[in-house]
Formats: sequence, structure tokens, C-alpha cells
Amino acid sequence: MIDMIWLKRFAWCLVCLQLDLTFAADKQLPPKLQFDYAVSVTVDYKQREAYLKKNNESPQAYDAALKLMSGGLHAADITDIVEIGPTKYQINSTANLTSALSVAIPNQTLYRLSYGDVTKNGLVTTSYVEKKGSAEQYQAKLDLRTKKVLFSKDRSKTGSADLNGNLLDLLNVAYTYLGRSPPPAQSLLNITDSKSLAQYTLNRGESWDFPFNGSKIKAYRYFKSVTKDDSSTLQIWLSEKGNIPLRIVVGLNERYGATIQADLKALPPL
Repeated sequence: MIDMIWLKRFAWCLVCLQLDLTFAADKQLPPKLQFDYAVSVTVDYKQREAYLKKNNESPQAYDAALKLMSGGLHAADITDIVEIGPTKYQINSTANLTSALSVAIPNQTLYRLSYGDVTKNGLVTTSYVEKKGSAEQYQAKLDLRTKKVLFSKDRSKTGSADLNGNLLDLLNVAYTYLGRSPPPAQSLLNITDSKSLAQYTLNRGESWDFPFNGSKIKAYRYFKSVTKDDSSTLQIWLSEKGNIPLRIVVGLNERYGATIQADLKALPPL
């Protein structure tokens, strides 16, 4: 009986040691990482024109830029500065339009900031901010007491949404598994774009030999389920080792007829 008790205790110690090692490995990221992306946009402007006609809408200021991007164009460059500590994280993102587009759409640098907690399940947003050039600043902020997401424009409250589960945003969703265990085969995510809250079902797709700078990297494609109410698409290619976001593709609905693709330029030193 004593031997059996000792064996059980020994086995439990091994389990605890394994958990400690697992969580320690999750925290061995450099304190600051930089991810640089080249962003290309492909536009089917005929789809956009059909949408305007069907809904009896007039072209907007950005329609001139959409016409320029018909057939595909290197549209912008993004730099994400990712800082993930033991309990808190912060991601600063700056997207600058290329010189050709900055003439057609001036003062449209996109600034994004995601801040929040680091948990055993990944990153959890407590604040997400978006600002384009000199336009209004939008923010989604988590109220832990009421379990609501509070939305504001230039610090004036615009609304709220009930939250069931953890909160992610359009910026940190690509990094929540960075250096950690891979995402499950399917997960339900609460994601904010700073103005509203949506639920995405993220699915693990096929394994890829992903072409990257003249070589190939083992990666998995993850994709958002499309629904009747939300025809937009989201795909993220994460490296098998370290879950580094190699490519992010967002397919906008027929209102814009555009697909946005962000490709990582170089692997960061994990």
C-alpha cells in the first residue's frame, strides 16, 4: 500500500513538472518582437458597382482608390510590435499606404493598439483602439464587472454588447497562440473591430508546405466559417513551429468586392 501511495505521489509530481515546463515554454518569447507585412489588395470593382446599383447608393470617396486597385496592387506595409509578458501583453500596429495610394487617399495611416491579459488559453483583450489618420478614434473596452464590451468614439460612448467568454480583437487574434500550443480544431471566438462585437468560428484546415522566402515552412491554414448573415472570410496561416502568422487573408463582402492579403516579410527570432 505504501509503495502504491508513493507511486501515485511520484506520478503526480511528474504531471506537475510537465505542466510547469509547458507554461515556462509558453513564456520564453523575447520581450519585444517585430512583425513586418506587405499588404496587397485585389478588387473586383464590377462587384462593387453591382452592389451600389442594387442598393441605389452613390460612390464614396474611397471608390477612386478601389478602382485603382482592380486586378491587384501592393497597397500598404504593416509593422506590428508585439510585447507579451508573463501576465500582460501589448501590440502596437502601424499601417502605411504605399506612395501611389497615399496620393489618392491622403492622411489614412492606420494605428491600432491591443492591450490585455495573458492567460493559459491565450491573449484576452481588455482594450482595443483604432484610428485612421486624423479621423475619429474608436475604442472597445472590456468592463469586467458587468461582462460587457463598451464602445466609444473619441471617448464618447456609442454603445455596448454583452460578452459570453473571452474577448479578442482583429489585431491580437493572429498572435494569441504565438509560442504556445496550437489552436484547437475548432473554436468559437468573440472578436471586436473597435465598433462592434462578432462571434467567429475558427476552424483548422489542411497542412501546408508554405512557400516562404525561397524555402518551405510547415504550416496550418485556419479559416472562419461563413454564415448567411456574414459572408466575409478570414484565413490565417500559422507555422507549425511557434504558431507564427505567415499570411492573413480577409475577404470583404460584396459591398466592397475586395480581398486583403498580408504576407510576413521575415521570420522574427522567437
